[in-house]
Amino acid sequence: MLNTFAGINCILFGTCVCVIYIRSPAHSKLLLCATSFQFAMSTAHVILMFIQAMIAFTNTTIAATPDGANLYYAATGNYIFLAGQLIYIVNSLAQELLLIWRLYVVWNQNFKVCILPLIVWVAHCATASVAVALLAPKNASIFSYTFRVLSLSGWSLEMILNVSVTAGIVYRIWQTGQQTAALTSAGGFRYKGTIITIVESGGLIAACTCVIFCLWAAGNIAGLVGSNIAVQVATMTPLLIIVRGGLRRSHSNLGSFERYSYTLDPWRSTSFVRKLQTEIAQ
Repeated sequence: MLNTFAGINCILFGTCVCVIYIRSPAHSKLLLCATSFQFAMSTAHVILMFIQAMIAFTNTTIAATPDGANLYYAATGNYIFLAGQLIYIVNSLAQELLLIWRLYVVWNQNFKVCILPLIVWVAHCATASVAVALLAPKNASIFSYTFRVLSLSGWSLEMILNVSVTAGIVYRIWQTGQQTAALTSAGGFRYKGTIITIVESGGLIAACTCVIFCLWAAGNIAGLVGSNIAVQVATMTPLLIIVRGGLRRSHSNLGSFERYSYTLDPWRSTSFVRKLQTEIAQ
């Protein structure tokens, strides 16, 4: 399954780069840098998991030990495991930070709406970092009470942040769509497709985190293993928004480049509304 998600991300990233270069959406350089960073992180994670599997099943010492592969994967002191967990945290935090930035831009660069999400983000960053640090010693246990509490707290903060920020973005786009419909002669709600795309992408990472949280809360080791999939899902989330916006434009014979820009980058629509209000006032 990990390879399947990694393959999907390769296709999405290639398409995303084409969309950004051909369509040149707003903030294209920042979007390209952010998505490239996340794709690099997820690719590095896949490579680490491949190396870990090779060692677990081909190392003669491990193979000679009864149940050696399982014992190797359960060993918290191994550096490949720690590096994989660190990449998972960094990639998740990067995805959340990009989401908060979208909230900032959609709300007319109003920093006040980002204060609470940033506090939650910092708390998640601190909790996840301490949790991984606890796994560094060779005698550490993934079933220790402290690690269990910190990991569950971290996933709780991640779910809260993704759901609340996504809701804030969707509400602002809906509000802007209502204003745009009232100020233009065409009428009708313009951003239904954009809202669906954002909700689906945000729901994807939230659902993945929720499954991991429930498994780990139930004491199932699959919860920690599921973080390998979560790395790919966190990378997939922003790529889907850009790619689906680009494909929607490619398969539509209506609208200008400006309309496409609003579909792919709904944060532009707020300035569009202000422009219409100014013209009407004059």
